[in-house]
Amino acid sequence: MPELPEVETVRNFLDSQIVGQKALKIKITNKRLRYDIPNDLNNRLSNVILTKIIRRGKYLIFLYRNKQYLLIHLGMTGYFRVSKKIENRLHDHIHFLFYDKTLVFNDVRKFGFFKVYSKNEFLKSSHLKNMGPEPLEEKFNLDYFKKNKNRETSIKNLLMNQKFVAGLGNIYCSEILFDAGIHPEKRIKALKERDMIIILRSTKKILNKAIKHGGTTIKNFIVSNEKIGYFKDKLKVYGRFDQECLRCLGEQRVLKIRQSGRSSFFCSKCQKLE
Repeated sequence: MPELPEVETVRNFLDSQIVGQKALKIKITNKRLRYDIPNDLNNRLSNVILTKIIRRGKYLIFLYRNKQYLLIHLGMTGYFRVSKKIENRLHDHIHFLFYDKTLVFNDVRKFGFFKVYSKNEFLKSSHLKNMGPEPLEEKFNLDYFKKNKNRETSIKNLLMNQKFVAGLGNIYCSEILFDAGIHPEKRIKALKERDMIIILRSTKKILNKAIKHGGTTIKNFIVSNEKIGYFKDKLKVYGRFDQECLRCLGEQRVLKIRQSGRSSFFCSKCQKLE
């Protein structure tokens, strides 16, 4: 599933393609996603200028001049493409028909979704209201981290918790903790202030680097018609089970464990539990 850097990469692409324009028509070809695409989408959003696209965690939010908000989640396989002509491909679900182009959403596994809100409805959205701060914003800082010091969980599970911090998933949590030299099973109560500072620093470092390289291509992350995600070539531990650790250079191999149903990758030499 796309994480913060992948969704930010999609946001940057869409921002360059459609912001400031209006869809003349919104055509739904298959409404059956995780939630049915709203039937009134065309009536509410066509012929209205799209003023801005923002990202919140793993969500995209389209802001329209008529104070409507379109909340989008890409799911596991969802992607947008821009075409100069109207075309239908297998698993296309929705077409935004602009004057000189068509924006199409395709989703093979159908876990993505579109929800449209008025401003008051949007502020109450269950998808967003309990979400933690953005990891690249100043609110995600040492004082905030300290307030969560007494949680009964591991550092990996805490970083994965969207109520603690928005947008992180399995790939980047593994990479962040490797960069920080912190074992994924280390308990929050065992973290020293210095550990928290290093984790905060590594979080911002890894995410900024991943965004710069267009996210990580795992399976089928696509932007428009191209597979991108050059940060895959920069991964140090994720997906490298039983390969030599790139930090201690052969002294230890990358290990893999299960935490809350997810795989965690780490080096037991570089990431001490105590």
